[in-house]
Amino acid sequence: MKVALTENTYFGYSREIEYIAALAGMLGDNLDGRTAREVYGEEFVARFRKKHRELSEIINTMFLGGLEILECLMDYDMDKAGVSGLDPASYRAYMEGLSKEKFVRQFFGYGLTEEEAERACRDEEFLAACMDDKKILMSSFVNLKRIVHRREEFFDLYFAALEDVKTPELAARLDQFEKLLPRMQKELFEKTKLMDSVSLCECLMQKEFSQKYAFALHAFIPVCMLPRNTVTYYEKHQYTLYSETRMISRQKALDVLKVVSDETRLRIIDILSEAGTANGKYLVKKLHVSPSTVSHHMDLLLDCGIVKEEKNKNAKDYSINYEAAESFIHELEGIILKNKDYA
Repeated sequence: MKVALTENTYFGYSREIEYIAALAGMLGDNLDGRTAREVYGEEFVARFRKKHRELSEIINTMFLGGLEILECLMDYDMDKAGVSGLDPASYRAYMEGLSKEKFVRQFFGYGLTEEEAERACRDEEFLAACMDDKKILMSSFVNLKRIVHRREEFFDLYFAALEDVKTPELAARLDQFEKLLPRMQKELFEKTKLMDSVSLCECLMQKEFSQKYAFALHAFIPVCMLPRNTVTYYEKHQYTLYSETRMISRQKALDVLKVVSDETRLRIIDILSEAGTANGKYLVKKLHVSPSTVSHHMDLLLDCGIVKEEKNKNAKDYSINYEAAESFIHELEGIILKNKDYA
């Protein structure tokens, strides 16, 4: 799927990119795999990781947990690129057909100049220096050499695992997600009336770029299975992959943080957690504040979803919304506890 929004800005979608994202979500320790575990189940993910342990060990020394595979889209034939349906066999053939120097430069996100890439492919000490200097984002020199000098072996492992992610459960989830694409396309089109493509990318990524470039093409691609909020790839073109579900979840977490940052509201949560349920009179007595003050705080807690209410005759009983609270905690874990050494 590929729809023009402006002269050089496109809205796109590809199931093959969904498969790549699902694979990263199951194997990437430094990525957020909640959606993958939800779709496949904990037991399937455990079996998948065991079956593809060798690939897992490689991609977990990579910065993007295997999502680097999409870096080579920059020079891939646009008619076959991710915005119109990525063909795995053709894409693999394209990557295998690249010179070693060009492959290394593309696969690792253009962190090297052409001259540096050429030298890195023939000089192992320089290749190691590029890794140490963060021009190549990997933490294992052994795995780096394997990708550089024996990429076909890596592709064998990767594309075999890619076939295993294509389950009926994933197909059902994507069927539902794809029903939302027309609405997403319309919303993105409306945003292009208000801002240019680079600003739109900044908006989706929730960051401001220190340097802004003019690209020949901008493609915005929603990805249901993406194990990050956003990922952007750029050289001649710019591809921005984004998870609308994850971005909504993060906004909800932000709303909760804003509400519970008040001392009185945090005390209310503490009281409700200990008591199980409580009405307004009980909270007035415990907090030593007026009924109107309690009402104000409860409205905010109810709006953000962290607290729920039930009518009890002429009164209202309040309690913790544990489902919303758990979702909030998981979102914070996904933001704060990404470090695989901690995990």
